[in-house]
Amino acid sequence: MEERYNPQAVEERWQRAWQEGGTFKVTEDASRPKYYCLEMFPYPSGRIHMGHVRNYAIGDVVSRYKRMQGFNVLHPMGWDSFGLPAENAAIKHNIHPSKWTLENIAFMRDKQLKRLGLSYDWDREIATCLPEYYRWNQWFFLKMYEKGLAYKKLSYVNWCPSCNTVLANEQVEDGLCWRCSSVVTHKELEQWFFRITAYAEELLSHCDKLTGWPERVLTMQRNWIGKSTGVEVDFTVEGTGEKLTIFTTRQDDEEGKCLWQEGGRFLPGTSNDFGGNSKAEYGPILANFYPAPNGQPQYIYENFHRTLPYNPCPAGENEDD
Repeated sequence: MEERYNPQAVEERWQRAWQEGGTFKVTEDASRPKYYCLEMFPYPSGRIHMGHVRNYAIGDVVSRYKRMQGFNVLHPMGWDSFGLPAENAAIKHNIHPSKWTLENIAFMRDKQLKRLGLSYDWDREIATCLPEYYRWNQWFFLKMYEKGLAYKKLSYVNWCPSCNTVLANEQVEDGLCWRCSSVVTHKELEQWFFRITAYAEELLSHCDKLTGWPERVLTMQRNWIGKSTGVEVDFTVEGTGEKLTIFTTRQDDEEGKCLWQEGGRFLPGTSNDFGGNSKAEYGPILANFYPAPNGQPQYIYENFHRTLPYNPCPAGENEDD
């Protein structure tokens, strides 16, 4: 028996034995309880890093533990490979996105993940960029469209002019694109929406049934659903007769924030916002204002385009959103 562990010899031998014997292949077995273990699918950027190893090693430990307890464990793997990042990478490397993506998948699967000895049933591997997978995304979309749950409208988005793509709020870091550090702008685009508000109450109530979930994750889910109870208030703009409707949850709070009238125009902000008497161009006009922990303003926008002169609230003026 060798005194030192030789991973190249030992692990390769056992991985070959697992593959030839179909150790992790899963079939239906009504005599055993079922257990489904799924980690997030990696994006095929070309290389697995230690963050992947940590994540998939944890899932592998759970799967092996459950298998030893007698469960019929389904532990699949796939690739989150359909989207604009693959196209941008292909442009950067002057290669077709399909070739780039599939070559990365092959390398990451055969040269990296399989060498880790993870207990995946590779016969169930999927890639979201292949038609046999995304045809079901299209089918689901059509069904939602038929039920009136998918619709199109204009809305403002976070836009990275360098990546030429829309960014989620979480992908904007200090006003910059998380991927390329370009300055992010607001852009009005026609886009598709899902009418998830039709299920808001059901989603919210079922958060209480998710036993075992960390409270911080449940809080994030509730905040994402974003139920807010308040009123809509109509303001008439002097001199024009236009109506400006705002939504507020603090209509009776004299210590709120300011949506203030000056010279016949409604002006969002506080005395600390934009630093005094300056001009501020609002693509969408401010509907609600909330101070962030760092003191910088955060905005919830509505589709109302206007350019407004800005003045701070006068000293002693009650503020209210």
